[in-house]
Amino acid sequence: MISSRLLVASYLGLLYRSKGQPEGKLARIILVVDEYHELFVGDQDGIASNQLLQLAQQGRSAGIHMLLASQRFGAAGMMHQTAIFGNVHLRMAMKMTDSDRQALTEFGRRGKQLIMTCDLPGKIVINDEAGNDGEGANRVGKVAFIKPERIEELLQTLRNKARQNLSAKDLPMTVIFDGQAQPNLIENPQLHKILEQPRWMTPKEWQKLARQSIYDGGLDRSDWFSAERPNVIWLGQEFSVRGQAMIILRRRLAENILIIGANNAARYGMLAAILTSLAINANPKMIQFIILDRSMPETDWCTALPSVCKSVLKQPNFSAKLSRDGRHTGKILEFLLRELDKRSKQSEDTLLKLPSIFVMMTELERVDELRRQDDGYGLTDSPLGQQLQRLYSEGSRLGIHLILSFSNLRSMISILDERRGLVNFRHRVALQMSEDDSFTFVQSRDASRLQLDGDEPICGLYKDVENDKTVRFKPYSIESHIPWEEQLKEIGNRLVTWSKKS
Repeated sequence: MISSRLLVASYLGLLYRSKGQPEGKLARIILVVDEYHELFVGDQDGIASNQLLQLAQQGRSAGIHMLLASQRFGAAGMMHQTAIFGNVHLRMAMKMTDSDRQALTEFGRRGKQLIMTCDLPGKIVINDEAGNDGEGANRVGKVAFIKPERIEELLQTLRNKARQNLSAKDLPMTVIFDGQAQPNLIENPQLHKILEQPRWMTPKEWQKLARQSIYDGGLDRSDWFSAERPNVIWLGQEFSVRGQAMIILRRRLAENILIIGANNAARYGMLAAILTSLAINANPKMIQFIILDRSMPETDWCTALPSVCKSVLKQPNFSAKLSRDGRHTGKILEFLLRELDKRSKQSEDTLLKLPSIFVMMTELERVDELRRQDDGYGLTDSPLGQQLQRLYSEGSRLGIHLILSFSNLRSMISILDERRGLVNFRHRVALQMSEDDSFTFVQSRDASRLQLDGDEPICGLYKDVENDKTVRFKPYSIESHIPWEEQLKEIGNRLVTWSKKS
């Protein structure tokens, strides 16, 4: 779906120019949509058509230009087709079937005759007068073929020229939104900008960046207060051009995360991204990790969290304790409760100096001592479960945050009470689930409708319970286009560089 943010940019561009461009010229935006007919699949409300029409009618005056490409000019489900193409003056056509050519309304008679001569791949007809048959309006030619190595050479030349003539702030940014593929963490523009810093940012520097708008490279979070020791976590890419699905964890009550979903590649991709994101937020003196990974051995996802520990956390010297043994659960909870008691006696000033502790636990239903017990009147917490309950109800305001993950709601209920326990998790992330489970977990049917358009891309739903806000997004996955290990290694190497400067 075309992002409404582009429409906002269009309006702001018009407003900015009407005031005489007080701070200089705005950069042009080139929107390239390949296979644009996919925009209208499942778009019963015509949102994509309406937004495309507004961009076509108003975009040029705001410096926003479109390049649309598909196998045909028309598209099933596309509304306002005549009005949209009426604002597209440059049109290009290549070889097509006789029936498609005869049905064309986007070219005049002469143009369609020339298109008939496109009998070989690469032949093209270009019209720069909105399809009209004016003198010299139609031109016949061939598409230039450039070898991949030559393309890379030309692009590198342009990059070098841009770096020489522009400051880092003014360098043009390319945003790629693939509606079908899962996103790559390393291509997150917000994360990428932070990794360009020479070191870990201070709390005050984070506050300044977080409050900047998305268009200025910030997080657009006006409620970011450094005294709450907030940390940003990226889950994936929203269904928009610039939007990144994120969670902000603060030192408040119920600032814990719960992730439920049967797609393990996406679920463990998000868990790995959470750990990686946190490592970027602050130096090893201010963040610690405790991980209990009960994922099934010999599965594709069982190495996801150990890989993060090895490539991202250990080398920069983060305190990261990882265990796969369920028998260690009692010792882990005992240690955390001692830390909780110690912190509860400290002053606010002292607490600010203590590191945040992030506790990630997966598949806790595989720890028998934690499972809730049936006393004849219902399920009650086990002794170990009561310790866990105290931790997630009291820990987050003192800087101890829990991140729990289960494959389904039934597994979660075997550990947490769906009423008394669930309220302590403000941040909830769901993958596709049943309608009943969706109502229980995110208080709506939204999580049962994530895959209505098919199995790809995998979709997730983030629910901020406190603000009653939901975000539909494409989660990170360990089965990403860029190998997951390669992404972790690149980020880990950057953190090692930072650690040498600390």
